[in-house]
Amino acid sequence: MAINRESVSDKPDTRSAMIFSMITGSLYIILGLLQLSAGLGRILMGPNTHIPFTDVLFIPADTIGAFVLLLIGTVFIYGVMEMRQGVYEGVSYAYVGVLIALIFATIYMLVSTGNMLEAYVIKNEDYIGWTPLSDLRPGIYLALLPLLAFSKWKDMFEGGLLK
Repeated sequence: MAINRESVSDKPDTRSAMIFSMITGSLYIILGLLQLSAGLGRILMGPNTHIPFTDVLFIPADTIGAFVLLLIGTVFIYGVMEMRQGVYEGVSYAYVGVLIALIFATIYMLVSTGNMLEAYVIKNEDYIGWTPLSDLRPGIYLALLPLLAFSKWKDMFEGGLLK
């Protein structure tokens, strides 16, 4: 997002950051709620509980992972609320959301890499039948949007906003 300002009193345009934050935050919250439902369903009703769409979207019954998705989505949505009120520092929430999403996606990818090594290099019996899809989760594929935003806004993360 390029912020064009003639003087210090000019207000930067935050529309693209607001639209991006709204879409990304909504996706994180929706999938976080589905993951939370799957996790709570498993805890409260037993391991055979099935929540619709969880298999198609690779959503595990992971309550803690659901809270991570909800946290990331909430950061994006709070930024949208700030930007809608004309508080230009709300863009910072979009940047923080991008960074948190990328950090958690990296952690999930490292865990998946460890599981891959267990399955194919060490040949641990606990990982027989493991495939890369076994560890695919919303925290990984949802991070594609923040990754695109990071590649577009990477100058902003290096202090470009204050230039």
